[in-house]
Amino acid sequence: MKYRPDCPYTLYEKIRENKPILFLDYDGTLVNIFPDPELAVADDKLKSLLKNLKELYEVYIVTGRAFSDMKGLLGIDINLIALHGAVGMIDGTMKYFVKDYDHYVALCNELEIREQRMKDRFQGLRIYNKKGNLLFHYGRVPVAEREALFGEVESLGKIHVLSVYRGKLIIELRIPGVNKGRTISLLRNGRNALIAGDDTTDEEAFENNKDALKIAVGRELKNSDCVLPNPEEMRKFLSFLIQSAE
Repeated sequence: MKYRPDCPYTLYEKIRENKPILFLDYDGTLVNIFPDPELAVADDKLKSLLKNLKELYEVYIVTGRAFSDMKGLLGIDINLIALHGAVGMIDGTMKYFVKDYDHYVALCNELEIREQRMKDRFQGLRIYNKKGNLLFHYGRVPVAEREALFGEVESLGKIHVLSVYRGKLIIELRIPGVNKGRTISLLRNGRNALIAGDDTTDEEAFENNKDALKIAVGRELKNSDCVLPNPEEMRKFLSFLIQSAE
């Protein structure tokens, strides 16, 4: 699917009468991907855009990150679904979309301490405990060592019955049976929706919500309706949604 400047604008015309719920990925969709994930801070323009957007639409940021990460990066109050759909902060109330969440928090705390040895073996590796998921960021790990790292993480997943997910510069252990698509489907409950994302977890969102308007950012994803080339164009489209609703 090639990028077309008129898409998704023309497709939105078909759903604008029944204002859609917006489910927006963060990294790679609203902000660029950074080698250091701590640098992906929302700028003032994005903050203003999201504040205006949520006054007109029901908006959710849907991310694989932890709540603690997103609070610091966003700096605004907005509905947030974290850990690939496992938990949410919706209208100021914590929601859980997985059973035995506390078990996975405790397991990640245990693994974080035990697996610090991996930092010695794989120079440049960073490990992030997301309180339910455990993420290994290999952006600084030499390319020649990455396959060995993947093997170790996949072995941990099998031992502890955790799903293994590979994304852009990361490999992650996460709660089994959880994905963005299921949580989005639950939240929208058959209502009109627009979903935007850039990575494999967003393909899961598209797969579980085929009747939504699905926008891929940066590259074509399975089941996407449109492709926008970068977060800047995604932000332009969100500005268009604001103008359309006013």
